[in-house]
Amino acid sequence: MENINQLAAGLLRDYAADVAARVVRTDFETLGQIAADLIAAKERGATVFTAGNGGSGATASHMCNDLVKGCRVHGREGFRAQCLVDSSPIMTCLANDFSYDDVFAIQLRTFARRGDIFIGFSGSGNSENVLRAAKAAKELGMLVIGFSGRDGGKLAPLCDRVVIAPTDSMEQLEDMHMLYEHALVCIMHGILQDRWGVEYINYPDPERHFTAALFDFDGTVSLIREGWREIMIPYFTEVLSALNTGESPEALRALVADFVDKLTGKQTIFQCMRLDEEVQKRGRAACDPLVYKQEYLRRLGIHIADRVKGLEDGSIAPEALLVPGAKDFLKALRAAGIRCYLASGTDEVDVLREARLLGVDQYFDGGVHGARDEILECSKELVIRDLLENGDIKPHQLLSFGDGYVEIELVKNVGGYSFGVASDEARKKGINEWKRQRLTAAGADAIIPDFTGYARIIHDVKEGI
Repeated sequence: MENINQLAAGLLRDYAADVAARVVRTDFETLGQIAADLIAAKERGATVFTAGNGGSGATASHMCNDLVKGCRVHGREGFRAQCLVDSSPIMTCLANDFSYDDVFAIQLRTFARRGDIFIGFSGSGNSENVLRAAKAAKELGMLVIGFSGRDGGKLAPLCDRVVIAPTDSMEQLEDMHMLYEHALVCIMHGILQDRWGVEYINYPDPERHFTAALFDFDGTVSLIREGWREIMIPYFTEVLSALNTGESPEALRALVADFVDKLTGKQTIFQCMRLDEEVQKRGRAACDPLVYKQEYLRRLGIHIADRVKGLEDGSIAPEALLVPGAKDFLKALRAAGIRCYLASGTDEVDVLREARLLGVDQYFDGGVHGARDEILECSKELVIRDLLENGDIKPHQLLSFGDGYVEIELVKNVGGYSFGVASDEARKKGINEWKRQRLTAAGADAIIPDFTGYARIIHDVKEGI
C-alpha cells in the first residue's frame, strides 16, 4: 500500500505539472474579452445561458452558480444566469417528446432574447445539442461563446468567441474549463467592485409618483470639501486632548468620530455644540460653539483654497469637483418632472457660492438652502417641513439623495424614499464601504456610488424595476 501511495503521489504531481504547463498556453486575450462581454451583458440586463453534457454540463451549471452568487458585490445582485442542463423535467421532456439533440435549442428559443449570451461547453466541440443551441443563439441575435478542446471541432466556427483548452486529454481540458470559469468569476468580482450599480434594500414603487428630490451637497453633489472629516476629527480630538484628562488619543478620536458622523448632514454648529458638551463633561468651562466652528472653517479653508481658486479662475473644470454624473442626473430629473431641492449643513453663503461655481445652482428649482448661525433648527428638517406643508406633494412622493445619516433618517421618517450615496470622494469611482455600512444602518432604501448610471435611477423610480 505504501508503494502505491508513493507511486500515486508522484503521478498526481506529474499530472498537475502537465496541466499547469499546458494551461499557460491559453488564449488569455480572448478570455479577457469574454469577461468584458459578460460584464457588458450584466449592465444591460441581459441573461447568460450555459449548456453542456456530462462533465461539461456540470461546469455549465457551476458557472451559473458563480455568476449568480459569486459575482455579488456591495450587496448588489449578481448576473441573470440560467443553465439549460439544470431542469431534469424539462430536459427529459424535450428529449423524450422531441430529440435530445434539441434540448438546449428549444429552451433558448423559449427563454432567450436578442442581446443575451449563450455559453456552450463541449470538450470535443462536436456535441450535437450544443451545436444546435449555438446555431439557434446566432439566429436569435445572441452572443455565442464556446469552451472546447482539441481542435475546437464544429463548435469553433459557430462562436463569436471561443477558448480552446490546449490539450487533447478530455480530463485535462475539463480541468481547464473549470479553471477558466473560476478565473473569470474572480476577476469579474474585482472589476465589478468599481463598476456602477444599485444595491436595493427596498425597491422603489413607481405608483408613488415621485415629484420632488432633496439633495445633500458635500459628498453627494460637490467634492470641493472632500477631506473635511480629516480636518474636523483631528481638530476636535486636539481640543479634548488639551484638557489632559488621561484619556488616550485613540479613545478620544473614536468618541469624536462617532458624534461627528452621527451629526453629519446637520449644520456644522451642531457638531461644535456637541464638542462643547464633551468639554463641559470633563469639568471645563463652556465655550461658545461658534469659536470652535470658526477655527474649524479656518483650517478647512486652507485645505480647499486651491480648489475654490481653481474654479474661480477656470483652471479647474467644475466636473473635476462634482460627484460623477451629478449634473446630468439633475438635468434628467428636471426633464422627468421631478423638482430638485438642495439642503446642506454647510453655511448657506458658502453653499450658494460653491453650487454656482460648480454650475449646478440652476437645477435646484426648489432652492438652495444651507446653515445660518441664527437658526439652530436642522436646515434639512426645515426644508422638508416647508416642502410638505406648503408644497403640492405628499410625503411618499419625496426622494432624497445623500451621504449622511441625517437626510436618510429625516426623509425616511416622513415616509419618503432615500438613496444613500456611498461616494468614494478621493478616487471618484466605486463604493466607499464605510459610507455604505452607515447609510444602510441609517435606513437607506438603496445605495449608489454616484450618478453615472442616472438613467437607471430615473427608470426605476418612474417605471419600476
